[in-house]
Amino acid sequence: MISNYTIITIPQWAIFAGITVMIYGWFEKKRIFGRIGAGILVLLGLYAGWILWTGSLVPEGVLDTTDPLGGEELFSPDELPLEGRLLPHYWGMLLNGGIALIALVADLTRKKSALMLKIIAGSLALVIFFLMMGVMKA
Repeated sequence: MISNYTIITIPQWAIFAGITVMIYGWFEKKRIFGRIGAGILVLLGLYAGWILWTGSLVPEGVLDTTDPLGGEELFSPDELPLEGRLLPHYWGMLLNGGIALIALVADLTRKKSALMLKIIAGSLALVIFFLMMGVMKA
């Protein structure tokens, strides 16, 4: 079990920092900042993978194994805990980390596809960010 504060703020700040550094590097024509931004998104993907691997998104006390299930639903989609609503976003961050890793390797080997992969990773990170904001408002 991990605190709600941690599962929400770390991804938000990492997405903000990664995209800001990538955009700064693009405007100033400094490749190192683009690499740092992609590296931040890779680290966010590793963080998401660690959270998923350790099962830290499992809410405490949702399932009681001593109670027999009488064939009824455990909860409706409206009463799904925050951790359950954020699970797809963490899978998206894991995917985004993989795309950012490919972009970083492509940039290090001076491939022309690196810019397009960084744009895809940044766009996906923004989508995940705003979807997480929607989960928080709901």
